[in-house]
Amino acid sequence: MVVFLQDLVFYSTLALWRRCRRPRRTWGNTVRVLIVFPVAAAVCVLIGWGTDVEMLRRFGAAAVTMNPASAAALLALSGGLALREYGGRIACMLAWVTIGAGCLIGVLKLTDITIGTHIGIDTLLFAAKLAPGYVQPSRIAPNTAFCFVLIGLALLLMRSGVERAVIAAQAAAIVTAVIAVFALVGHLYGVNAFFVVGALHPVAVPSALSLLSLAAFVLIRTSSRGLVAPLSDSGPAGRTSRALLPAAFAIPVAFGWLRQQGERAGLFTGEVGVALMVMLTMLTMTVLIWQNARLLLSADMLRRRAEADVAHLARHDFLTGLPNRGHFMERLMARMRRRARDNTAFAVITMDLDGFKQVNDRLGHAAGDTLLREVGAYLQNCQHRPEDLVARMGGDEFVMLLDRIDRATDAAMVAARIVAGMPKHCGPRGREVPVGISVGIVIADRGHATSEALLADADRALYDAKRGGKGRFALHAPAGRDALDLLVI
Repeated sequence: MVVFLQDLVFYSTLALWRRCRRPRRTWGNTVRVLIVFPVAAAVCVLIGWGTDVEMLRRFGAAAVTMNPASAAALLALSGGLALREYGGRIACMLAWVTIGAGCLIGVLKLTDITIGTHIGIDTLLFAAKLAPGYVQPSRIAPNTAFCFVLIGLALLLMRSGVERAVIAAQAAAIVTAVIAVFALVGHLYGVNAFFVVGALHPVAVPSALSLLSLAAFVLIRTSSRGLVAPLSDSGPAGRTSRALLPAAFAIPVAFGWLRQQGERAGLFTGEVGVALMVMLTMLTMTVLIWQNARLLLSADMLRRRAEADVAHLARHDFLTGLPNRGHFMERLMARMRRRARDNTAFAVITMDLDGFKQVNDRLGHAAGDTLLREVGAYLQNCQHRPEDLVARMGGDEFVMLLDRIDRATDAAMVAARIVAGMPKHCGPRGREVPVGISVGIVIADRGHATSEALLADADRALYDAKRGGKGRFALHAPAGRDALDLLVI
């Protein structure tokens, strides 16, 4: 019987590992190890009980022997988990049975402890070696049995579509992990109160490690939901928490153990040991916080640049890089409010490309986009002063705000320079398409109550220029006034 059990668990473990090497979901080697480790630990313990190898029972140099029923419970829990994660439909149905069996072992042991029944679930396997007269009788610890129930419920609930069920599974896994960590720290430092409940049997090291492994699997498997969702975030918050959380566990444990070993070896006194542990913890955490601060700063700089890019795109044309219509209207309304206060003059020049439709039809839209970019750069060079603004209103329409002028002829000179310097053809030699630009000018006066009224007069001047033969400019002036001789001060 013992030989059959050894062969069964050995080949089951080998088949499980081969199956886990081809997972249906890509979770990495870490997750596969979290499933295989409890199986391997349980197999080692069962082989140790079958062959009387004490080292396998104690999982190396550990002081507490692991009960074979605990190994069977862990084998049922982790084996059922592997069946459900990597098996087919029938395997998933069998997984519920095996996980339930692992829970049942914990329930029966807790029943013996709390009610006083004598089921003796932890003496069924290898009963002769677990008799009270045996040298070191082994039993399931009550906190281990409680963890079997918790982790079993977590494994059953973690794939639920109900958010509350997932949160309950995560809470059960967290409680299991805390109990397991307490037991491991107690074994490491020799503090029996951390892994012994009253006068009952203590928690074994392989049990604590296996339960911690299963709890970690539950939390990783459900990391996108519930309580641990912040840890799986791809942003700086998730990266920072994933970097600091392991350090928060490992650093105090490691430095505390080093302090204990140093005091036992007589290298320093207790006061010096405490001071050294505090200083080393402070220095290590400072380095980690500094590194994570650099990470957060880098992420914040990227966020600021992204926000600046978004703000720029919201106010600028994506093709030419010029301010868009919304940006221009904000600037125009601000300039009109300033004119109402200080009575300074300004002008608006509207422009429309001549022959742009023919460029798109004959040369393609890529050539049209190139022409728009070139015209945008050209108009920026035609600005009267640095405070002037050139914008693209849409399509082949552009507009220029001359922030301050002294006479109407200032705006006319800018318009004449724009018309004269505009390229006359577009496209490769032999396929040239004639192009040009028509310009309309309006001088802001007291008759323009709104920006829309000012732009409407600028559009009228633009249409007058187009009707005059294109490639020209026209200036809108108040009725009965000579526009080119108009003094604006």
